[in-house]
Amino acid sequence: MVSNMKVLIAIPPEKFRDEELLEPVTVFQEAGVKFELASTHVGVVMGVLGKKAKVNRTFEDILLKGSDDYYALMIIGGPGTMVHLWNNTHLHELARIFNSKGKVVAGIDNAPIVIAKAGLLKKKEATVVPGQTIREMMIDDAIIVNKPIVYMDKIITANGHEVAKEFAKLIVEYKSGNPEFVATKSKAGFSF
Repeated sequence: MVSNMKVLIAIPPEKFRDEELLEPVTVFQEAGVKFELASTHVGVVMGVLGKKAKVNRTFEDILLKGSDDYYALMIIGGPGTMVHLWNNTHLHELARIFNSKGKVVAGIDNAPIVIAKAGLLKKKEATVVPGQTIREMMIDDAIIVNKPIVYMDKIITANGHEVAKEFAKLIVEYKSGNPEFVATKSKAGFSF
């Protein structure tokens, strides 16, 4: 049942971007959406601004036990994401599994690179924080657009912590429907 499903938050084992965890978690709590943190190892992880979070699951553990409890995978950014998550094959596999099952795959800041390296952004529009990340995304054939948030086909990319709340709200919207589809009054699908 969709109402009981959670968001799986992929977090690097160190140096995550604090706002990209805290602001979405606040949005999820306000909306009654459950979530769980996963990383390369279990234990306490620390953000670049000093906030701490407790991780109880590893990516490998979720691969072994299945992803049926989740409707979305949200990957947060920060310097630790570049070091620990960009090339993490277990996280790439999780992203592909979520995508193949029609679940949401979302990345913010420099985390969209994980989605690109998983092969999910080939010839698709996406956004990412400016810098070397743009070249990394283009290596994996993503079409970079200069927008704060891009979402299509249940893949959400956001370019930085400034849009963390809006990013999280989109993930919540996917739980109850598809924000990509806008109903119109006309039978033909035109809004006139």
